[in-house]
Amino acid sequence: MGALRLRSQARRLLAVPFVLEGIALLRDPLPRAKQLAPVVRGLAERWPSVPDAPESLARLQGVLGVTGGALLLAGRAPRTACALLAVQSVPTVLAGLREAREGDPADRGRRRSEVVKDLSLFGALVLSATEPKRRPSRPRCRASRTAGQLRTASSRPRRRSPVRIPRPRR
Repeated sequence: MGALRLRSQARRLLAVPFVLEGIALLRDPLPRAKQLAPVVRGLAERWPSVPDAPESLARLQGVLGVTGGALLLAGRAPRTACALLAVQSVPTVLAGLREAREGDPADRGRRRSEVVKDLSLFGALVLSATEPKRRPSRPRCRASRTAGQLRTASSRPRRRSPVRIPRPRR
């Protein structure tokens, strides 16, 4: 399996949790809205243009998760889809970090593991969104050029290079 095919399959695997979570958020946004409420309130206090509506943000996260995940699953605009999913996951990561620091000590371990998982997904999305366009590696380029030259040399006459006329010296 080539590297390009492996990357596209990995992107599809990366999309699955966002699609499933987005569908769950669209069905029932209240648990996520409760989680996001302190973060949204803090942002609304700092910037008056940010609305204080955690339930709307949770629904928006669901729509963005399904949309970005579907784009990744279809293989359409993968960098844009990864950037969209990365932006969509920022409020959840912030809320998870806040919850991991606060709350009862018995539940902190589970919350930390969830935050680590969310951060690692965020990192994978950023890596995939900023991945450069694929260029063939140098040895592969040489091998394909050599194979192409051998193939063309045996089947067709060689193309002549253009005639270069030297410039007169002054």
